[in-house]
Amino acid sequence: MESIPLVTELLHFVIPYLKKQVQLIKGAPEQVQSLHSELQFIEKSLKQYESYDRIFMEDNTVQEWLTQIRSLVPETKGIFNTYKTAKHVQNQRTWPNRWLNAVPHVLELRDIGKRVEKMKKKIEEINSYKNKYCHESQVAKPKRNSEWLEKQRREVEEENVEGFEVAIQQVTSMLLTKALTSEVVSIVGTTGSDKTTLAKKIYRIMSKQFEHPASAFVPSIYSIRDLLLDILKDLMPIGEETLKLDDVRLAQKLRNFLRGKKYLVVIDGVEETQLWETLRKEKVFPNENHGSRLLLTTRSTRVASLASSSRDDVHNMVPMDETSRWTLLKKLVFKDGRCYPELEHLEKQIATKCIGIPLAIVSLASLLDRDKRYGQWVDIISNVNWYLNQKDSPQCFGILDLTYHTTIPEHLRKCLLYLGAYPSGSEILARQVINLWVAEELVKDEGGSKAEEIAWRYLEDLFSLSLIEVVRKRSDGGIRKFRIHEIWRMFCVLKSERIGFLQVHTKFVSHSSNNTPWRLSIHHELRCILSNNQDYLPDICTLLCFHDKDSHDSKGSKLDFNRSPCLTVLDVGSTRVSKVDENIKRSRLLKYLKLNHPSLNHLPRTLFSLPNLQTLDIKNTCVMSPYLPSGIWGMQNLRHLLLPPYTMLPKRTDQSRKCLWHLQTLSTITPDENTAALIFHSRFPSLIKLSLNSQEMENTERCLERLYKLGCLQKLKIINRAVFPVPRTFPTSLVKVSLVKTDLVANDVMRMLEYLDHLQVLKLLKRSIRGPELEMKPNSFPQLRFLFMEEILVKTWRMGDGAMGSLEELTITRCHELESLPKQLRHLHNIRQVKVNSPSQCLRRELEQLNVQQCEIQIHF
Repeated sequence: MESIPLVTELLHFVIPYLKKQVQLIKGAPEQVQSLHSELQFIEKSLKQYESYDRIFMEDNTVQEWLTQIRSLVPETKGIFNTYKTAKHVQNQRTWPNRWLNAVPHVLELRDIGKRVEKMKKKIEEINSYKNKYCHESQVAKPKRNSEWLEKQRREVEEENVEGFEVAIQQVTSMLLTKALTSEVVSIVGTTGSDKTTLAKKIYRIMSKQFEHPASAFVPSIYSIRDLLLDILKDLMPIGEETLKLDDVRLAQKLRNFLRGKKYLVVIDGVEETQLWETLRKEKVFPNENHGSRLLLTTRSTRVASLASSSRDDVHNMVPMDETSRWTLLKKLVFKDGRCYPELEHLEKQIATKCIGIPLAIVSLASLLDRDKRYGQWVDIISNVNWYLNQKDSPQCFGILDLTYHTTIPEHLRKCLLYLGAYPSGSEILARQVINLWVAEELVKDEGGSKAEEIAWRYLEDLFSLSLIEVVRKRSDGGIRKFRIHEIWRMFCVLKSERIGFLQVHTKFVSHSSNNTPWRLSIHHELRCILSNNQDYLPDICTLLCFHDKDSHDSKGSKLDFNRSPCLTVLDVGSTRVSKVDENIKRSRLLKYLKLNHPSLNHLPRTLFSLPNLQTLDIKNTCVMSPYLPSGIWGMQNLRHLLLPPYTMLPKRTDQSRKCLWHLQTLSTITPDENTAALIFHSRFPSLIKLSLNSQEMENTERCLERLYKLGCLQKLKIINRAVFPVPRTFPTSLVKVSLVKTDLVANDVMRMLEYLDHLQVLKLLKRSIRGPELEMKPNSFPQLRFLFMEEILVKTWRMGDGAMGSLEELTITRCHELESLPKQLRHLHNIRQVKVNSPSQCLRRELEQLNVQQCEIQIHF
């Protein structure tokens, strides 16, 4: 009988517990939706307050409230995405599998319900602190015009920089004087002092007085090899043999070329003494008293003293005086350089506060130009005063922050801040940034436009606002690589850490704040983070790794995903990864994954079951599996798939008769009969870019015969020997076609492509075509703008009247059999550039006599 009270007591506790669990499970969807609505409110509130964080910085209680609220955003998003993924995975299962996985699914819903309850309690607690300690007057926001300001590019030409005439005269005198104690002249100045602009202007003026001019930029993470190659590229055409040379032989090649010649080499950004000592030790630049000169820019006075043996050979940048600042501001704000009388005394006050740094003046000018009312300028003066009194950041950051909040449209701000993740001086690959922005949901699909299309527009907008510098363009004129101005990059790092958007860890400094890092960018070895028991790893959503290629861990790193369940973006850069663990299946929220090291030769099959993955980039690995796992057909959110060579697509099973609806990029696959069938049955309805690595010509031909099924295809690349089908089967949507080592008959290619009305770029590379002649019929290729020919085996090139009427650029490289150019090229109205590298003797003689006034002709023999 004693057991009855015990059972009763046990039921007293068990029944309420079970009821609670049922409530958690049944109420999970409503709770998650409620939490998602609260998340949207939090994000809108943060956007509202974020624009005025300069005011809140004066009150620690408000700042602490903002910090705590920001720290909840990633976890809240993680809960919502976990629920969404769990629901999607369960819905994708067959009915038998749903029953088999019912218990795990129910338990997962229960855990989600618990997390939602905890999160709601945290939000209530933080808001109660705000109501208790933060008075309404402390968080009052100033009224501002919320209108999007008209997009404007404030590109400052060197002609607009005041005070440079004297500097130019001084530096050119140093370069030309015979009394120069060494061949090196150094320009020294702080970040943003425009030493780079000065060097560029001098280079343009002086390059005509030297037989062999060259210039190069040194990023913060550099290699001697890349620097030597950049200089060589300005001096001579670079072939594959040169690219294979090591540092020592490259230095020897450059030294041998410069020996006995009069040269001018400008090296921008020499910040380490070790770099200069290496160049001097290797005797890269011979000093033979021929009047040759080196011009360096640096922030380091020590580098300047080592490179230039006398103080007379060093030019120190000085801040612009008040008169120059005033004149520059007038030029930038008023087209005619005349200030309104009622604003003149205010503009002088603002010019006084610009500390003589050109970048700060330009940033401020963009603000003044927007609204030339007296009251608005008074407001700007007060804001600038506040910023320039800050001690913990460079003075002009205040002006940059003001520009960030008032000149840069809201939809571009986070995209700009994201660029702070990259190391100083990095040449950023545009395509990679676009995919990262989309994965981070900084850009989303809108209406009929894909997120990627919108993101490309955003990138162009950043360029038009002079926030980034284009380093290399695509063949169609778009941005391929770009660089963010150093002072803007530093601003992005500090701003991101202040608002909890991103943290950067370098080899020397780990920028830390009170915020739990949501996004983490590592500028040294990844193992330094993974090997330590970092408390923040479970909360990280984004992990980006950039480090020196010479610092690889020889043992490699193992990627263990148990410690970072919220991971959404992972790019390990050039980190040596030896193994990817099977538990990657736990990272079901993962949207972007890039593995870049050739040491990786195996991937777990569980990777191909991630339901949210949008971008999978493994093209530089050595994963040798001939067929991808069939689980890829369940990755319904996949947008970009970049594969290593010799990879084939799997066959569809009865359970996987699905389309990859969102797939836009498929590169590079080896086609087989299955590939042809997949194309024929329209399994890639949104495919925009396709790259084929041809191994068996018959299989490639089958695929090409069915390309008309890809109605959205814009870019096609074919590598290795192939055969074109007889009927015209290419989709008319094609904008770009690249053929590499295809060994096709030249006129077969022309007949296949000439009817493509939208074709703008054609690349015929590495023995892609052969035959006695290449004939373009009259009025063919009507929209072609860029034509590239490299090592084609064609002797005669004929053009009919009206062919390539839109051509803008023509590049011919090492086409040693081509004897002449069609006469019709001389009558093309849009052509603006012709580049010919290493032509045949016959073509060389013709080019020496060619006179096409409307285009620039570059010939390298």
